[in-house]
Amino acid sequence: MSRDKIRIALISDSELILNGLRKILGYEQGIEIAAEGKGLRFLRECATMEKPDYIFLDNRAGNYNAEKLMRSRLLKGSGTKVIQFTEGETSAETIPNLINVNQETTSTELVAIIKMIGSAENRGRETTPEAGTKSAKITKTETRIIKLIAAGVTNKEIAEKLSISEKTVKAHITNIFEKLHIQNRYQLMLYGKRMKKNAEMEI
Repeated sequence: MSRDKIRIALISDSELILNGLRKILGYEQGIEIAAEGKGLRFLRECATMEKPDYIFLDNRAGNYNAEKLMRSRLLKGSGTKVIQFTEGETSAETIPNLINVNQETTSTELVAIIKMIGSAENRGRETTPEAGTKSAKITKTETRIIKLIAAGVTNKEIAEKLSISEKTVKAHITNIFEKLHIQNRYQLMLYGKRMKKNAEMEI
């Protein structure tokens, strides 16, 4: 197997998810599916033996503690990144090499996440706008939405939290994309996490 490709392992209890990911990623140039399976035991074996660049972790059922996993000897310092697929809100804490996605993430965005980080690492930086961009006049509502998206909250949950319609949430996100010159939800998640980190540094 060629090591010049981005190698990803797929972990899910759902054959439907695995089949879908296989179809999405299997024909992408520059991406190679290194392994696929289910359960913590397989995850450990895969991380040890295959040493993939990415692990896609289907954690919708909440069977895994991704934060603890990233800090364990298994993955800490390994360089392996975990893309955690969840339903609902996740920890807003910024954990190196842990990327949260949910059902709002499209297949195009998932591929972009994988390829974007790899190319960003080659350049030594991530391709997102700097937090606190003065030219972008972000409203208080938009700021709240950015923070919620950074925490992995879905559009439906954002609508419930802010007592607005899901259609209005989508309109706000579109406006945010235009203001920040952002192309997808993942870039917005990075922006939100960077914004949170900068705010903590100012305290």
